[in-house]
Amino acid sequence: MTRGIRTQSGAIKLNWLLSLPAALIGLEFPLVVIVLGVLWQTVFERTTGGEELGEKAAVEFTIRNVRSGLEMEMAARMLSGHEKKIAEMEGSNPVLWLEKPPQGYLGEFSSMPDKFPPTTWYFDTQRKALVYRPARTNNLTCNLCGQMEGEILLSWRIERMGNPMFGRGDRVKIVPVTPYTWFPSTAAGES
Repeated sequence: MTRGIRTQSGAIKLNWLLSLPAALIGLEFPLVVIVLGVLWQTVFERTTGGEELGEKAAVEFTIRNVRSGLEMEMAARMLSGHEKKIAEMEGSNPVLWLEKPPQGYLGEFSSMPDKFPPTTWYFDTQRKALVYRPARTNNLTCNLCGQMEGEILLSWRIERMGNPMFGRGDRVKIVPVTPYTWFPSTAAGES
């Protein structure tokens, strides 16, 4: 049994809807809007969180490539008998030791470039640091990082390892200039 009246065209007219109190009908639309809003916000947050994880992974991949490039250059200098020249790598542009620059690399600058959009890198020749400007920073915290217009700037530099007085200053590594945490579960400034 249907609750309605058949019209001449055969459609069922739902007159039971007319029997609902007007106040209940008035609440349906706002309720639907609220539910859809909550769903949209959840999807949006999940999507942007995934994009931020992807950006973090790309930055970590670049730093790992730099680390590998440094190790290969140190090995090449050791094998060619130029071990003493490894110390000269300290403070150098780490992009020099990569097969190709990272995506978004702008070059070397003595101060911040005029145009430094998000997801780009540059080498600061004054601070001797590789600088990155992230696009998504919802899960990135860094109390001592440089900032541009209130946005976080991450940076790394090549430093000597060991103590040269004890003959152990013949290695270099890339280190974050200031520690940071990108998503709470990761170690600060490490990749």
